[in-house]
Amino acid sequence: MRLTSEKQIPLKIQTCAHAHQLGVPRIIYASQQVSRLPFVLGPLAIGVCALILGAYSSLYDRIFSWWPLWQAWLVPGIGIAWLLIGLWILLPPLLFPIPRVFLCPRGLIYVRRNCEVVRWDQIVQLTKELQTDQKAVSLAKYTLLRADGFQLALENDLPHLDRLGGFMEREITRHLLPQMIAKYEAGALITFGSLEITGLGLWLSASQRLLPWSEFERLSLDDTSFSLYRRYEDRAWQTLSLSGFPNVWVCKGLIEHITKPAPVSVVEELVAVAPTRPAQCDLYDAGIAIPFGALTISREGIALQSGTRFMPWEIIASIGVGEQEVIIKPIDSDEWHILPIWSITDPAKLSQLIDYALYQHYFVEGSLS
Repeated sequence: MRLTSEKQIPLKIQTCAHAHQLGVPRIIYASQQVSRLPFVLGPLAIGVCALILGAYSSLYDRIFSWWPLWQAWLVPGIGIAWLLIGLWILLPPLLFPIPRVFLCPRGLIYVRRNCEVVRWDQIVQLTKELQTDQKAVSLAKYTLLRADGFQLALENDLPHLDRLGGFMEREITRHLLPQMIAKYEAGALITFGSLEITGLGLWLSASQRLLPWSEFERLSLDDTSFSLYRRYEDRAWQTLSLSGFPNVWVCKGLIEHITKPAPVSVVEELVAVAPTRPAQCDLYDAGIAIPFGALTISREGIALQSGTRFMPWEIIASIGVGEQEVIIKPIDSDEWHILPIWSITDPAKLSQLIDYALYQHYFVEGSLS
């Protein structure tokens, strides 16, 4: 994964993004092991083959015709061996090119042999597959299903697939959750794999069991499983694997919407309990702006150090503190604000304060308004 400027994006990708109104590509997910060496060594080996066969053909009457037959045939055999070596080097990157994903504000562009465009508002289903290797569970791939039936599989040969998957889950949830809520409130049956959400409760079609809403206690979601709990029971009523479970965050958001006394926007990074209070939370509650190098956090929002932009919490669509950068995406703009991590004085405390501020804004202040 690497951040990029518009000038570094290939013209073909820029044209594709503009034609589908995706916004300017900002992040490229591509293998760091991409090398042009096969495209040098492959043709070089084929060239050696051509030289050997050319020399054999032109010098056959003068030299090679006098050789014993097995020796004469050995020379073109060496040439053919060089040809096979060249094809062995050259064909794999041509037949199986390295995949690249260009992440845009309104979707992504997947490039392997051709360009495939997927807009966030076109996706109807997102699933991830897990694999078990030596008693460890790891991410195998994400599968996107577009409204027209087209499927796109993003496999783990794509580096940082977990980060890309997290971003896709947030964006897809933002588009699909309001639709699912509207369908549920209209009385429709909502299906997520073997789990059905009805007006009566949660129905498991595989085991023919119903958990009524009056008995529902909570849900728990981790990296590998999705657990549902009945009231007054410590053991999970049902635990479902996330491998192959469609739109898990949409399902989580819909269940939380149904079981909460008032509708609350679901933000993936938040947990609906008050987080621990680091020291800077007292300053935040007192209305004091807290600087973190390249940006400043306050109760009103986030200010960039350059002073060119102040973003209230209401217009921030997504914010994340990663290992190499801080990314902020406003709702009212296609522009992404990307700050290198070295420009942040304390990334860990910044991440804690962002969680606390978002919790206060969405859950505390939102419930009072």
